[in-house]
Amino acid sequence: MISTDQIKKNEASVLKTFKKEIPSVYYSDKTEKDFLAYYKNAEFFYRNNLKFPPEMFRGKKLIDFGAGTGENTVYLAKWGADCTLVEMNDTAQTISKNIFKKYLDNFNNHRFINSSIFDFDDKSLYNTFDIVHCRGVLSHTADKEKAFSIINRYLKPGGYLIFGDPNKAGGFQNMLQRIAIYTFANNWEKMIEVSEDFFSKDIDRSQKFVNRTRNTIIFDRWVVQCQDDPSVNEVLSWFDKSNLNLYSSYPKFELPFMSDSAHHFPKFSMSDLRDTAGVLSETFWLSYKNDDHIEMPKVLKTLNNYSKTFEILTSYVSKSDLNLKINSNEFEKRLNKYLSNLNELEILDYIKENTNNLMKEALQLLKNLESKDYQKTQTFINETKYLFKGATGVRHVDFIGYKSNENK
Repeated sequence: MISTDQIKKNEASVLKTFKKEIPSVYYSDKTEKDFLAYYKNAEFFYRNNLKFPPEMFRGKKLIDFGAGTGENTVYLAKWGADCTLVEMNDTAQTISKNIFKKYLDNFNNHRFINSSIFDFDDKSLYNTFDIVHCRGVLSHTADKEKAFSIINRYLKPGGYLIFGDPNKAGGFQNMLQRIAIYTFANNWEKMIEVSEDFFSKDIDRSQKFVNRTRNTIIFDRWVVQCQDDPSVNEVLSWFDKSNLNLYSSYPKFELPFMSDSAHHFPKFSMSDLRDTAGVLSETFWLSYKNDDHIEMPKVLKTLNNYSKTFEILTSYVSKSDLNLKINSNEFEKRLNKYLSNLNELEILDYIKENTNNLMKEALQLLKNLESKDYQKTQTFINETKYLFKGATGVRHVDFIGYKSNENK
């Protein structure tokens, strides 16, 4: 049970960090052309990836928790939603008001509430919103599940909850980056310096897709002290407890090979696959022999063992902050159990090769960090072939849940 004091302490830490560098500044400090590009990208993402087109916002009553600068809310308002923005950072909320005034003709139709999720409690608004929106927020709270249950109170039966956060497994490399930075830095100034020394190419790549300042990226990914990313299983369990049915998700975890960030270009659509979109499932269907309750336990037998050791391994480096102590021997024990089960999954040959190599480099990184040799660590990071290369994992996953009128 997480105490109220712990929740408030965490909120104060996150607020202090994000007052210094607001993470949700994407185009408010740029031109209208930048806004239009972002707007067009958002329309594509909601319509094509989440299968929740702009028309579904028209005339709807929407509440956005952790709305930040409002830059991910204003286009929902332009699509016709009547918006309530809840945000604890008054500096960010000032920006959101300016954004709404600049790009909307109906500013007075929208409301701005300066509050954290845990402090906001308006019983008159329970079960009244058609859409609850909360993206990139709960992983920064001390109690993700409690925060999720709070935001769900405001969604009426028949409504949709749009939720997104970094994923635990997808953020595995990001957590290792945090551990590397914290090994050599314990204050903001030093964290910025180490981040640039170790991960400048990763920052360059982030700027290419989302043009934020370098310090904003560093604070958002590595400086903020509360970063507790949920797994898909965790989110689905919250859905179940909240009487929510999964409407859509992106990336789709049914077929986890399409994993571009929402901000990547050029865009790729499932429609581009045409007749091959369902070929993997169709291949399985072609040789389908028994009912699911007979066949699926056979298919999932090795996956169940793999899942357990995978959770144990990724959880060991999750919640990384300045107080986390990582032991390479303990990591290696968990890694060996994980790799043993991974190697039994014949369906994952391509992923097995990449993951094996990445995990070997992850283990070597932790061994290097234990020596606290800065130059050796920097050289190793620059020379890795798998770890911290490219996208460094699929961090963000979005889900849309439909609130049933009937209890499950």
